[in-house]
Amino acid sequence: MIQTRRTATGICLAFFLAACGSGGNGSSGAGGSGKSGGMTGNPAGGTAGNPSGGTSGSPKGGASGSPSGGTSGNSTGGTTGDSTGGTSGTTSSPKGGAAGSPTGGTTSSPNGGTTGTATGGTTGSPNGGTSGTATGGTTTTPTGGSTTGKGGATGGGGGTATAGTTGTATGGRSGGASGQGGSTGSGGQTGVDGGVVSGCVASKQWTTASPTAAGPFTVAADKGVGPLAGYTPDPIYGDQQQRFNVYRPSNLATSGYCHPILVWANGHTDNPEQNPPLCVTDSAANKWCGQYLPMMQHLASHGFLVVASLSTTTSKGDPLPTIAGLNWILQQAEDSTSPYYHHLDTTNIGQLGHSEGAMSTCMSASEPRYKALASICGTTTLKGVHTPFLFFCGGKDTVVGCDNPRTAFLSVTDQPAILIDELNSDHGSWVYQGAKGVSLSMAAAWFRVHLMNDTANRKYFYGSSCTFCTDSRVKVEQNSLMLQ
Repeated sequence: MIQTRRTATGICLAFFLAACGSGGNGSSGAGGSGKSGGMTGNPAGGTAGNPSGGTSGSPKGGASGSPSGGTSGNSTGGTTGDSTGGTSGTTSSPKGGAAGSPTGGTTSSPNGGTTGTATGGTTGSPNGGTSGTATGGTTTTPTGGSTTGKGGATGGGGGTATAGTTGTATGGRSGGASGQGGSTGSGGQTGVDGGVVSGCVASKQWTTASPTAAGPFTVAADKGVGPLAGYTPDPIYGDQQQRFNVYRPSNLATSGYCHPILVWANGHTDNPEQNPPLCVTDSAANKWCGQYLPMMQHLASHGFLVVASLSTTTSKGDPLPTIAGLNWILQQAEDSTSPYYHHLDTTNIGQLGHSEGAMSTCMSASEPRYKALASICGTTTLKGVHTPFLFFCGGKDTVVGCDNPRTAFLSVTDQPAILIDELNSDHGSWVYQGAKGVSLSMAAAWFRVHLMNDTANRKYFYGSSCTFCTDSRVKVEQNSLMLQ
């Protein structure tokens, strides 16, 4: 079987190179020892985040209003706001409600308020507030709310129109690390750095665990759940959009822990596991869809809830399927009818992916709700990185190689970043190595450190004598922030 997969890689390589181009941004599925599921290229760029907006406001308005928003408000200004926002809307997110999703409310759709619609507040209209108008506040004019920016009663904009100190439309550090979340975050109640304050109350705190063995939790899978998401035509499913699989501890409701969230992104034409009849692994037919189950189970056994899209082209779509899945699970975390209700730590979220999924992870690196990221055998140009970033490549990977992951790694200078080159790994064989293998153990350790505060596992990555630094299976590069 190993030899067959190696042959498959040779078949697909020419197509991949055409997709990859000089930037090396193509990708394929997981594969065995060289399995490939097709490739795709994608332009560089991060989906989330925005270049506009700074720490303490943007050109569009200061704390007390701008030229187009007077003290008493006018047709385009709030009570003390400016043309696009009032003074005291400083705890809102760009488009979301008080406890909303990235652009909406507590239990609504990804772009709605609690009972509202597209980008509004609690019960507002598509861009409105509690009882407001199209883009206005509580009961005021179209573009200026009494206490808000461009959203609802606790909705969009924030105190400084488009980029306030603690509530932004596109930017301050306190309102989202790269600028999409306000003080109330992009998905919930009272945001922290673009995230949310979790409704989960833990009776137990995380302790350390070895990443080189399965974790203490029995794993369950909720299959085919969540919204339809993903670009069509899908390489495997055609015009039929797919939902998500969720891998989690089986005792989620009774564990006593608040479980961090991981978002997984598939390689091209691949899935977290087989999904017959279209997504199957069949070496005789050279079909390799559904190969990431070892990674899903390993991470879930360590206490993470993994949201995995069934889209097989995860670098396409608006929103990306990974972001659609994140929006949905955050809504579920605050929906009293959901099995995930108040069992998730929505303040600790990460993303990882392989090949095209690694590209997708890079594309959403500026997403303010993320606390840590990892890419496996794939990258694209990075923008707005505001979290620790782990890069993995295979020394024998003839599909992607290590040059482009290393270039991406070198571009991260103001966040901790590490590149792990597994010298004898190809593009896909890493997934079959088990818990003691480099890839599964490093993923569990990385996210345990940054999402569970498992400080004992810092030794795997941090310091000049880190565990992987002295592991003969790999070659490691760290930026200066990893040496602290």
